[in-house]
Amino acid sequence: LGASACPTTRSKPSSTTRGSTSSMPDQKGGLRHSGARAGRICTQRMAVGLQRLTWRESGGSNTSVELEKKRFPPRVCMLIAEYHTERKWSPIDPSTFKLRCGPNYRRNGLKKPSNGSFYDIVAVDTFHADSKHELSDIGNKVDLRGLLAEGEEGWVTGGFPRIWIVVLQIPAYAPSLMGGKDDGDGYAIVFYFKLNSTGLSAIQNREGAARVMRKFLKQPLSIADADRGAHQWKNMVRLQNEDLNLNWILKSYVLKYNAKPFLSRNCKSYYRGKSHFEVDVDIHRFNYVSRQGMHSFKDYLKSITLDIGFVVQCEADDELPEKLLGCVRIRGMDTEKDAVHLPLDEDKRTLNGRFQRASSV
Repeated sequence: LGASACPTTRSKPSSTTRGSTSSMPDQKGGLRHSGARAGRICTQRMAVGLQRLTWRESGGSNTSVELEKKRFPPRVCMLIAEYHTERKWSPIDPSTFKLRCGPNYRRNGLKKPSNGSFYDIVAVDTFHADSKHELSDIGNKVDLRGLLAEGEEGWVTGGFPRIWIVVLQIPAYAPSLMGGKDDGDGYAIVFYFKLNSTGLSAIQNREGAARVMRKFLKQPLSIADADRGAHQWKNMVRLQNEDLNLNWILKSYVLKYNAKPFLSRNCKSYYRGKSHFEVDVDIHRFNYVSRQGMHSFKDYLKSITLDIGFVVQCEADDELPEKLLGCVRIRGMDTEKDAVHLPLDEDKRTLNGRFQRASSV
């Protein structure tokens, strides 16, 4: 990721063979929705295959205190322009993830490789902040037009967003068994997925997994997991390294949980935008055992390779087989060097004394 000029004019929508667009469903259907426009980062797809971010001043006139607090600082892109790192993510084959299939999954428990995915990974960013609230609702703080071709703005007919964003909010502080907090110093890894031809075909053919996804998207943003029924958000993380010198506690943790789907119940927030839907997975609110296990891996982050996938759970035979929402491989993450700290110290080139360099991955 580096920096480039942000487009100064907006392309006019036109017809496209990638699926017709329609108005986004119920933008204000939940308490967490925000349409902040005070300031945005523009994400632009470059010919070399890397993503670049630049600061763009909004043309809007809304200068309320609430929106000003949500804007990303203008020095973010200047720092990204000066400090470059190698790209630390790559796409992977969705079929490497085995998902539920029928008949009668509850009884037979059968799984098979995912037949493609709805979305492709197109960009990854990392940010750091002293509070997770700085790292929420990313899609309404970033300008996503650079990820969309002409005529692709809006939601696809059938109720699907062009861009699906997943934010993993990761605490940097050690968990506490007694009186533990659920906010503080932490990082966000932001995954940007774009609807692909496989996903469009599944939507147009009304496949079972597509119908489930559509129901998931139509729910109010403030809905509790318990009210979603069987159609739950699932995360999958698979450690690829076989040569890590782990202690026996971490080895047992990997054997028990590696590549196993987990629900992250009641630890998520949802947001909508003109062309996107966002799921923020709040690891700050995970139980003590899960957070302790994850925190134990912090010293290994620079050496590990992780395959990460997301799926909306399907249950009935007419909903199966499940289809992966999207997947990505990340490797060699160095959160202290790769993450852009928010908010920045406007008077210094260092990030509030925390980092001497900053960049997106």
